[in-house]
Amino acid sequence: MAWEWSGAAGGASLLVTLLIALCFVRLGETIPLLRDRSDGRPIGGPGLAAGVLVGLGIGGADPFLLGGVGGIIILGALDDRLDLSPTIKLIGQGIAAAVALFGLNGIGTLSLAGGAIPLGPAGPVLTLLWVVGLTNAVNLIDGLDGLAVGVSIPPTLALLIIGASTGNAGGIALGAVLLGGLLGFYPWNRFRARLLLGDTGAELIGYLLAVTSIRVLPADAFPLISAAFLFSFPLADTAFAIVRRAYHHRALFHGDRDHIHHRLKRTIGEGKAVLALSLFSLVSAGIGLLLWSIGM
Repeated sequence: MAWEWSGAAGGASLLVTLLIALCFVRLGETIPLLRDRSDGRPIGGPGLAAGVLVGLGIGGADPFLLGGVGGIIILGALDDRLDLSPTIKLIGQGIAAAVALFGLNGIGTLSLAGGAIPLGPAGPVLTLLWVVGLTNAVNLIDGLDGLAVGVSIPPTLALLIIGASTGNAGGIALGAVLLGGLLGFYPWNRFRARLLLGDTGAELIGYLLAVTSIRVLPADAFPLISAAFLFSFPLADTAFAIVRRAYHHRALFHGDRDHIHHRLKRTIGEGKAVLALSLFSLVSAGIGLLLWSIGM
């Protein structure tokens, strides 16, 4: 993706997402197939997906990235309608990650405060785990109106700043497309949402955050601490869910209403919980950006 197309790609992603999401709002009122089976509100994730695909096309994304994004969109759409098993979802996410990473340099070395850790043959495995893990982490936090979008905007902005600082044209264009899609979808998904992301939208956001981070952050010295702060809330919530379910002897993929955002909602209400966690993500992403600037 070239520098000069970044703004156009991001703007197209925003505009297309905004307009198609509006169509889903209208159609969802009359077509039951477009609504969430348990919630009853329309699923607008395909609108975000359309905006992202248009933006990537304008930005000149490589075919591997387009193939990976297309795969994760199809997988999410099938999951929204058919409720796929965890095994099938993980296999599909792994394939989508592998396809996109053919066009990227995988994580080869982890950079820590005390030095660097070469990964060798474990590098591609860790790279796939990073993409699949963050894809699912964002999907897990999509439990309150506007939360996944609100929490994802700060790290996207941070990655754009890092890309601009390092002259990473491809990373800037990819980040601009994601940011445009998030901003275009937010008016319909904010608290008291008229549209839900569904698995289509939530998995796509997590997938793009992971791929963008690999594109922007140096693969030969991947700053693990900085990356952990950029995505601290979804990663922490996922870790908390794993520990909680193991402690209660539940299946790893057994859904519950005890995520961090659910607990906060019960304490201060949904709107305030979303605002608090979005602000937390802003502060955490700012810390991650600061740590990256000093080499951590």
